[in-house]
Amino acid sequence: MPESEIRNIHNDTELIDFIRKGFKAVYAKNFIDFSKLSLQTWASILPISKRTLQRELEKEKSIVDIKVSEPLIEIGELYSLGLEAFDDNKDRLNEWLKSENAYFNGRTPLEIMDTHKGRDLVKSELIRIEYSEFS
Repeated sequence: MPESEIRNIHNDTELIDFIRKGFKAVYAKNFIDFSKLSLQTWASILPISKRTLQRELEKEKSIVDIKVSEPLIEIGELYSLGLEAFDDNKDRLNEWLKSENAYFNGRTPLEIMDTHKGRDLVKSELIRIEYSEFS
């Protein structure tokens, strides 16, 4: 999401309004490219097939469905928090996202991020890492 749009969001209700208004496919494409995670990985997290995701990202001016935009925004928040926890090292963050974790009963963070509750658990663990409270 462009920095100018982020600056216009000051609280959770404004974020809800932004999600409802629609998330542009170009923002999704830019974030997915930035993350360095594969489209297959994104398709396993988002409620959308890989092929449909590819088609949506090709239509850069289109608006991503709310079922997809809401998790994308939540994952964007996780990614931001994760970069803080891993000192802006995207490779370390991605490695952690792909690593089994006892806190998640041996699953990887990516495996549980397909649900809101899973994203909440990942957020809690990233906060613990940020403040050196490892589980």
